[in-house]
Parts: sequence; structure tokens; C-alpha cells
Amino acid sequence: MKAQNYREIPYNYTSADDELVVTYLFDAKVWNKLQELRGKRITGRSAKLLMRLMGDLFILKRNPFLFDDLAGSRSRRRLFLKTAANDLAIIEKMAEQKEVLEITGRCRKALKGLNDTLKGHRRQRRRIRRELGAIIGRHNVCFEPFSIISHATDATDWRRHLAVAVLRPTRESQVPRLVKAIERLGLSIIPRGAGTGLTGGSVPVTEGCVMINTEKLNRIRGIKHLPAAPGTGASTMPVLELEAGVITQTAMGYAEVENLVFATDPTSSWACTIGGNIAENAGGKKAVMWGTAIDNLVSYRIAMPGGRLMEVRREDHPMRKILPEDTVLFSVRDEEGQIKKTVSLSGTEIRKIGLGKDITNKALGGLPGIQKEGCDGIITSAEFILYPSFEYKTTFCLEFFGNDMEEASDVIVKISKEFDNGGKEALIALEHFDDEYMLAINYKVKATRKGSPKAVLLIDMVGHNEEEIDRGTRRLQDLLGPYKNTEIFVARDEDEAERFWKDRKKLGAIARRTNAFKLNEDIVLPLDVLGAFTRFVDTYNLEENRYNQLDFLNATLAYLEHAEPIEDPEWLEARIPKAREICSEALSAIRNATTEMLQDGAQAKQLLSELLEFFRGYKRITGDIQRIFNEVRARQIIIATHMHAGDGNVHVNIPVFSNDMEMMKRAAKTADDVMEEAVRLGGVVSGEHGIGITKMKYLDPSLAKALAAYRKKVDPKGVMNPGQLTDPDIQSKVYTPSFNLLELEASILQHGSLETLAAKIATCVRCGKCKIDCCTFYPAKNMFYHPRNKNLAIASLIEAILYDVQRAHSTRFKFLKQLEQIADHCTMCHKCFKPCPVDIDTAEVSLMEREILVSRKYKKTRMATRASLAYLETRNPLGNALFRKGLVSWGGSLQRTGHQMLKNMAPMRKVLSGTHAAEILASPVPRPPAGTLRDILPKCGNNQAMILNPPEETEQSVFYFPGCGSERLFSDISKAAIYILLSAGVRVVLPPPYICCGFPAKVNAKGVQHSQMTLRDSVIFSQIREMISYVEFDACVVSCGTCREALEEIEAPEILDCDIADVSRFALENGLEVKGGNSCLYHAPCHDSLDGDAAGMLEEFTGYSVDSVPHCCSEGGTLSMSRPDITNAMLQRKHDEIELRTLGKGRETTILTNCPSCIQGLGRNKDLDIVPRHLAVELAIQAGGKDWEEKLKAMVKQAEVVTF
Repeated sequence: MKAQNYREIPYNYTSADDELVVTYLFDAKVWNKLQELRGKRITGRSAKLLMRLMGDLFILKRNPFLFDDLAGSRSRRRLFLKTAANDLAIIEKMAEQKEVLEITGRCRKALKGLNDTLKGHRRQRRRIRRELGAIIGRHNVCFEPFSIISHATDATDWRRHLAVAVLRPTRESQVPRLVKAIERLGLSIIPRGAGTGLTGGSVPVTEGCVMINTEKLNRIRGIKHLPAAPGTGASTMPVLELEAGVITQTAMGYAEVENLVFATDPTSSWACTIGGNIAENAGGKKAVMWGTAIDNLVSYRIAMPGGRLMEVRREDHPMRKILPEDTVLFSVRDEEGQIKKTVSLSGTEIRKIGLGKDITNKALGGLPGIQKEGCDGIITSAEFILYPSFEYKTTFCLEFFGNDMEEASDVIVKISKEFDNGGKEALIALEHFDDEYMLAINYKVKATRKGSPKAVLLIDMVGHNEEEIDRGTRRLQDLLGPYKNTEIFVARDEDEAERFWKDRKKLGAIARRTNAFKLNEDIVLPLDVLGAFTRFVDTYNLEENRYNQLDFLNATLAYLEHAEPIEDPEWLEARIPKAREICSEALSAIRNATTEMLQDGAQAKQLLSELLEFFRGYKRITGDIQRIFNEVRARQIIIATHMHAGDGNVHVNIPVFSNDMEMMKRAAKTADDVMEEAVRLGGVVSGEHGIGITKMKYLDPSLAKALAAYRKKVDPKGVMNPGQLTDPDIQSKVYTPSFNLLELEASILQHGSLETLAAKIATCVRCGKCKIDCCTFYPAKNMFYHPRNKNLAIASLIEAILYDVQRAHSTRFKFLKQLEQIADHCTMCHKCFKPCPVDIDTAEVSLMEREILVSRKYKKTRMATRASLAYLETRNPLGNALFRKGLVSWGGSLQRTGHQMLKNMAPMRKVLSGTHAAEILASPVPRPPAGTLRDILPKCGNNQAMILNPPEETEQSVFYFPGCGSERLFSDISKAAIYILLSAGVRVVLPPPYICCGFPAKVNAKGVQHSQMTLRDSVIFSQIREMISYVEFDACVVSCGTCREALEEIEAPEILDCDIADVSRFALENGLEVKGGNSCLYHAPCHDSLDGDAAGMLEEFTGYSVDSVPHCCSEGGTLSMSRPDITNAMLQRKHDEIELRTLGKGRETTILTNCPSCIQGLGRNKDLDIVPRHLAVELAIQAGGKDWEEKLKAMVKQAEVVTF
């Protein structure tokens, strides 16, 4: 069924076969000798020992956790080397061929090299940290495995070597000095931004490289107006100056605030950085109108070998896209501003004539930086031209039906020619994706026709007024008139337009079925040949479907040759000839199948159905045939395409199982065929992805030669990105991890409760969409713990655990200790889940990690956290009073005193520096209000609910769940919540005192405590519902987002027969009258009971002018007690954002939120003169004045206590 692949080397959880591993560790000669010896084995024991040693060497080269563990322990190192030497001695003793001794000699040499590396690594690291730390700070020289593994690959997941170190400069001026110092150390350099590359251009392909990560160079320096060139019709042009590590989406948003357009808009704009955009000459959907990065650059700086900082400036920018007939002039200046050279390029040197994009001319006449993929220097900063934004925009969605792409291709070409963007209305985006993508993203069809579309086209049309948009819409509709298989939909508003485009952002999900691996290529074609290319793809997919169905048939025949039933073998044997006859008939049907018959694999399905019926009763046989069908059909090669349709930039994706060598080879051949067809049709092999590893073999040799000559001139020592863009065979030398292979060690994973964890992260496509909203991604404080990086590290840790269990025969799972740092860097906010194209919920993943750590006793809960959880668990009034006095009142006072002492006493700061105590005291906790909610309410027992009636008769009732933060800690919140509800004429039903929702216990992996709490809550809610069934609840209201999540988990809406709502929203929507009209800051909690709509709600109901302050408040519930080092970093980011908005006001500023925990987190910014206030409290003040609490006491005197 499969071509023979040698995979005898153990611990190899990658796509690499034995040949690749051996040539990686040694060379082709060793592999050839092994092949010669293969047929001469007798018992094979020596071969197994040899393969095991090679497995050791391979995993130590690719897994930084294992390497550091071995390097850090002299005893383990000695034991490992001794065992390896003994194994080689056994092999040599049993050897009968001289070739065996030659191989063992090479192994001994490799072991000596490993020993030298292990012994010298500390010395090397000390020297690197000393030399380079003097330039960028020692804390920015990173060797820890998490940093190393997160820089092992880009979005491709291809890998070869690990970096020696990761360096994170914080200022542009550091980079040239850093380059010079690295050269002195004899190391090489790879520039790295966000790691979103799609060709492996930042993957280390040689040893001895350090990564210079530019993510901390993330300052936007502002917009300035430079003199415009003659002939542009303008006096000045707006230019955005920014550093190389700025995230592209951030730059776009900065420009948008000023009603300007930052035109370089790659699909990965949510994560990719400016430096990478320049190094790749990135494009994106707006390139159809404004071109790629080279079109929009005004100037940029690049640190080049030798420590030279050069500035490249575009002369006389015409404020538009580069045209074929243009001559483009760049000047290259040194640090003193002296022109060292000029580079003149024609439009056709930049882009092949007739193409909308083309980045294959890597040399570009010796122009530094642009599309060099980090092979000549490090981009440090840039200036981009900005364009005036259009006042009006509308979005269209076109759905193409039919059996092929003919009509879709024709329409795309016609639209592109009709709207040449020379008139008033223009198209700034035309994005297409085919039916394979629709299947992957669960596309919702908009047309009322039967069946699914063959393709979708999204269009953004812009104009300066409504008349232009109306005219453009009519032109588009008229153009589509003759096309009966095309449906057009116009977005009714911005929200619907965003929903249209949301599908486009999910396309990474295409690799979900193959565990997140795919061959991802981009090509550029002349628009006129799009139809020919789509026919090629359609035909190719059909023939691959035919091939795959035949593969199933052949695999089934092969199986029937040796099939063994559970019983009655003679009966089965008699039926086999007829089964072969059924297969023979199917063979003819598959070979002669028409296009329509091939599209859904009907022949294979029919054959399966007939065989299952024929062998009915033979359970093993039918089970095996079904399994063969599933396995073979899953291996079908499918070409999926999406494109930036206006410029002919087609993205070709081929999902593939990386551990299936036959499928990998067939996918590689498919990619070869696609590239060959693109060139045959007059296109090029890349328009924006770059060349990197995946396309080097397709690059025109003359273009590769020109690039090599340029590199030799500017980088004679080969310091920059060595090995990249030089070796046409590089793709055959790289490998990718393969989660599928982990099934071999499933029992180990199950024993360590790791199987589910591995499965949850297996589909991560490393796109980085999770990054921008992640609370634990903050470069300024060296926090790079967004899910993409964490998933890479988790996979590497699982690999290390599998190796350790098998090699050391240890069941301690010691590498789980490294998991705690990853698990702790999560606030459980779920913000990463929404943008994730493959629906990974990292909050759930982090919770699972914590549960694993607790179960294996690798995670300890700090005393303050334990005390807090005990406080939240107790329902006893006396216990609550004592806890509150000791923990909240006295504990808070001690912490504030300690903070003040630490702040004022330098010796104390020095002694405590870097300790947990110093982190705990870094910021003062705010003083909570005196007392709890229950202090003003009538006495109520644990089996009693309370009904609070408004002054007037009412038919509205709510069940209010105050939660611990509002009831016990910041009791003014729950008081205010009740006040605004009663003021709005709403009856309030309260549960018994001191009920916790269980969320704090859950996130601290206290499973038993959490389950007890939630079960208790479910019982209490049910009994209250039963006892007061005469009351119909309009809502279950909360004043805390985590309470909402917890109540949804126990299905409170079903128990209480009502929806869960935020208390402030409910009160405002049901008649609460407030004065309003103020201006305020607003902080959206991570767990937001208003789902991000607080600003809109306040403006609608109160007339407030709201300025939203981004980022987490830093409290993270109990995280601030367990890991104050993490929360202090987040606090600094929040502090900076608040300071920007309060600077120079000279008065106390209110910042509103709707979360009790956030009140505490925001309250730590005492030095900024801000007053954190819950929305409910603000509404109570506005509705009832400053004495609202006194009014509330009178309102609750007649409360009714109900025993249930």
C-alpha cells in the first residue's frame, strides 16, 4: 500500500526518514554504507543499537529542552556518553564488515563533537551574554529553550537547526553595533520579526546562527509631511515613520485615525512586522491599487555586515503605484548622510511586464534590503507614504456556482479591466477563495440556490461620495448581468462587511485535516490566463481524485490477499474471488469516470458500499476495509486556491500529512507541476511570500546568480542568513514535526494525561492571529507567551517527555516542570479563540496544563492564593468576617506598607531584588470599602433566598448573582447593582450569602473544590426556582464577567429559564434614568459581561464621552498573588496607556469598568490620580446622587426572606 520508507531510527517524531536523518548527522557516504549493510544483518541487534544512538543525536540537535537538560548536568552527560560508548563497543565487537567500523568511527567523532559542545556551551553562553549584553542588556540575550524553540521555524513549520541565542535589541542604534559584535564572536545572523513567513526564510539552515528579533523595535515615531515631488499635484505628502518591529495592523490603525491609508496590507497583518514586509516586499489585498512595499516606501534604514547603518531613500516618489514605464531611483547613504551609490530600476525590472506582483528579481540591481529576505542586513526603521482615505466604501460578496471555475475566472478578468482604478470609484481589494476553502472554514452560503458555490469573490469598492459608490455598484451589477451562475450580495453596513471579510481571515483552516501542515505556495499570473490556470487546477484535482480511488482499490485487493476473519476462514476464502470481481468492475468504472462522477469520489464510495455489504457478518474484514478507505481517502492530494484576484497573485495550498512520505512526495510533485504551469503561462513563482526554503529550486538560475554576486560584494564573510537562497536542494534537507507519529507512544501520553493536550494544539497553523490581543505578549517586558509560541514549546516538551520515558525508563515526567511557566502565562481571557482559524481555545489548553501539573505534583499553590481560595469557599458568616479582617483588611494594609517601604528604602530594594516578595510589593493594592453587602441586608441563612421589591408595583424580576468580588471584596458594586435595579422598578431575587461561582478554583486547577462549588450552586438555583416558581425571571444579572462564564457552564439560563445579562445594561435598558453627559476613561475586562459594547452602551443611554484604554488591567484574579512577576509586567503596559490619556489633565480622572477584579488591578495605578469605578457604582451615583447608599438602606428594609 505504501512505498518502502526506512524509519528505523527511534525518537524521530518528525517527517524525516532515516536517509535524511543520517545525511543530516553525517553525510550521504554513511547512508550508502548503511544501505550496503542492510542486507547483511543477522539478528539486527547491532543495527538497533546504532539506530538508537542516531536517534539520540538527532533529538538532541532539534530539542532545546533535552539539550539544556543534558548540558546542565555533568552526571547525566557522563552517563549518556558512557552508554553510547558501550553501545558502540558492542557493535564493534560483533562487526564482521569493515564498513561497520567506519560507521562507528564516524559515530565516535560525532559523540566527541557533542561532548565538546556540551562542555563548552556554558562558556560560550557566558561570552555571548557578556559581549552582546553590554550592547542590548543581558536580559535581552536569551538562551532559554522557550525562546529557542519559538524561533526554530516560521509559519511553514520547516526546520533544520536551532539558533544559538535569540537577541532582542530595544533601540535602533544598538543593531549596527550588535552586528559587528556578533561577527567578532564568529557567529552568523538571521533577522527575525514575527515569524509569519510562508517559505522558511528565517529558519536556520546552518549551525552557529543567532536570531536578531526586532519585535522590541516597535515605536511609531509619527506622521510627518515631506515635500512632494514635482508633477504629483501636491505640495506635501504624508509619511509614517516607524521602527521595524511595529506590527503592520498597528501601523494601519495609526494611519486610519488620521483618515489616511497605510497601503502595505499582507494577509498576516495581524502579526507580521514592518521589517519583514520590506525584506519580503509584501503586498496584500490593497496591492491591486497601491502596489507592494517597494511602491510605498519613502526610505528605510538597514544594518549591514560590518556594522554599517545605511539609509535607502526613494527619490521623487510619485505618490502612486510603480508602472512598467517608470524609472525608479533610490539613493543609498551612510550614517553621515553621504550618498554611497544610487540604484536605478525600470518598472519591468521590479515586476515582469503584465504581472501585478513579482518578487523573483532578488538582486534588484544591488538595492539593499528589499525582497532580500534578510540575506544582506537587518531592516531597523522605515518611512512609508500614506494615502488619503476614501470617504465611502462598500463591500460585495460574489458567489460563483456551476461545475467549474470558468465563469469565475472570466468575471474576475472582466472586473479587473472594467475598474482600472483610474476613475473616481475604485476597487481596493478583490479576494477570491475556492470550494476547498469554503469546506475548511464552514462557509455560510448566502445564495438561495441549491448546492454550494464553486468559488467566492470579496470586493471592497471605494469612492469620495455616495454617487461614485452608486455608479460603481451599477457598473458591477451590469457587468454581472450575463453571468447566470453568479450571485452578488452587497453588505448593508460595516458590521456585515466585516462578517464578509471574516471568512477570508480563516483560510489557514485549510490545513486542519492534516494536523496543521501544508505546502503553501504563491504564484503570479497574467490576468488573461487565470481561466487556463483554473482549468489546470480543476483537471489536476480530478485526476488526483481518480488516482486516490484507484489507490483505495489496490490497497483493498492487497489486503484481501491475506485477510483473516475472526472465525469461519473457509467461508471467507470462498468469497474472495467474487470480491476481486467486484473490484475489477470498479477498476473499469474509475478509469472511465466522467468529471461529474469523479468530483465526489462516487466510484470508491460505491465500491466500499458493495464490499461492506458483500462481507456483512465478517466484522474484522468490514472494519479493516472501512479503515483502509478512511486512511487512503484522507491522503488524497487536493490543490486549494485563493488569490488576490486583481493582480493575479494566486495562493496554492496543498494540505499533506507530514509523516506520510508517499503523500509528501506526491504533494511535492504537485507543487512542482503548479510552478511549471505558472511559468509556462507567463507567470512567476512568487508574488509576495518570498523564495526561502520552499521555492529555491524554482528560482531562475540567472536571478539566483545575480543575488549571489550581490551578497558576495556586501557580505563577503557570509554572516547574514547563511545557507538561505543559495541551495536549490534545501527543501530536501529540512523536516517538520509530526504529531501523527505520536500515536506510536499513545500509551505514554495517556499515562501522563498528555494525549488530549497534544491533540488540542495539534492543529495550530502558527499564523500568529493570537498575538495582538494576547495579554501575555508584551515585548517591552520580554513577554512573548502568545499561543503560537506556547504551542511550539508544548510540542517540544511532549517530545522531550516521550524521549525521557523511553531512554531513561523514567516515569517522573520531569520535563513537565518546564510546562508551569507556559501554563501560568495565561489570564484565561479567551481572546485568542475568536481569531483562531482552527478554533484552539488556549484558555482551555492552559487550564488543562495546570490540571496536569497539579496531578503530577509539579505545581504548588502559593500561600496567599490558598488563603484566598479558602476565603471564597467558606459560607460561614463568622469565618467570612475573620477572613476579611485578616486577609483583606490587615493583609492589604501590610502590603501597602511594604510597598511604601520598598519604594523609599534603596537597601531594601537591593536585598529583595528579583524575589517573589519584591514582586508582591511592587504596586499597592487599593483599599476596599468597609463591610460586605450582607451588612446592610436582613439576616439570611444558607438555605434562604431574599426578595427585594422596588417602591412601586412591578412585573419585572431578576435573579442577581453578586459573586465574591462584588459581594465580599468591593461590596459597593453589589450594593449599587441592587440600587440601580430597584430604581429601575425591577424586583431583585438574591441567592443565599457568600456563594462563589467556582471560577477562581477552576483556573487554579482545584478540580474537587470547583466541582463541589458548581454542584452546590446548581442545586441552590434549582431549589430557588422551584420555591418561587410564581416569579418569572426576566434575566439572571451579574456584575462580573467570570461569574457569567461560570453560570453559563452550570447552565443557569436553563435552570432559571432566562438569559444572563450584565446588570448595568439591564438597568439602563429597563428604565433607569441617569444624568450622564460626562467624559471618562473605560477599561474593558478580559472577561467582559458586556461583550465589548460598554462604550456604545454608555454613549447611547447616558451621553457619556468614552475613551477606551486597551490591555489587561493586570490583576488576573488570583494570578497577581500566584505570579506577580507576570502581572507586574502587564500592569506596566496598562499604566503607560492610562498615563498617555491622563497626562497634563491636572485633575482626578474616573476610569470605569465592569469587573470587580479589574477595580483592584486598576487601583494599583495610584500614582496616576485615577479613580477606578464599576459601571454599576457610576450609574448609582448618577441616578441617586452621592447619598445613594443611604437611600438603598431604606429600600432594602422590607426585604422578604424565603426558605427553600
